[in-house]
Amino acid sequence: MATLEKNSKRTIRQTYFVAKELQATIALLVVLALLGGLFLQSISKGLNTYLRLESSYLGVFMTVGYIAIIAFLAIFFSHRLVGPFKRLEYEMRIIAKGELDKRLSVRTRDDLHVRNFTEYLNEFINNFEEMSKDYNKVNAAIDIGLEELAKMIESEKYHPTEIKNKILSLQKHIHEFRERW
Repeated sequence: MATLEKNSKRTIRQTYFVAKELQATIALLVVLALLGGLFLQSISKGLNTYLRLESSYLGVFMTVGYIAIIAFLAIFFSHRLVGPFKRLEYEMRIIAKGELDKRLSVRTRDDLHVRNFTEYLNEFINNFEEMSKDYNKVNAAIDIGLEELAKMIESEKYHPTEIKNKILSLQKHIHEFRERW
């Protein structure tokens, strides 16, 4: 019962607090946008006080300034968050085309979640590459075994136990491959 309760708490914790770093980044984005708005308000107040600008000009200044701040923050943070995934997408296309010796690159500035994701994908690619090599070995062994069986049958110089042993040997190769993967 304690294990079930512990797993349940872990699931809740994972569900709601998975991307703390991402949440912190978004919170920082909102705070910076609000601070930018406050900065623009103080500048507009100063312009109104010292230069006696009309409020319509100040409204345009505030709107354009706030749009510029939000656009800058959106571009900066989207590049930081989406950029690594675009790089991974490009590298995955290369791997999908058959270059299994290629691995995904990790940069030190990448988000922790991106780095973990990349490590898991590289591990998956390693396992897939090993499985592919093993599959090719088993496939080659089966091809050779079937060719030998065909030659034995064609020559009509075979013994049923030889054929049975050959078939059992091929089944063993297949079973070993399935057990491993």
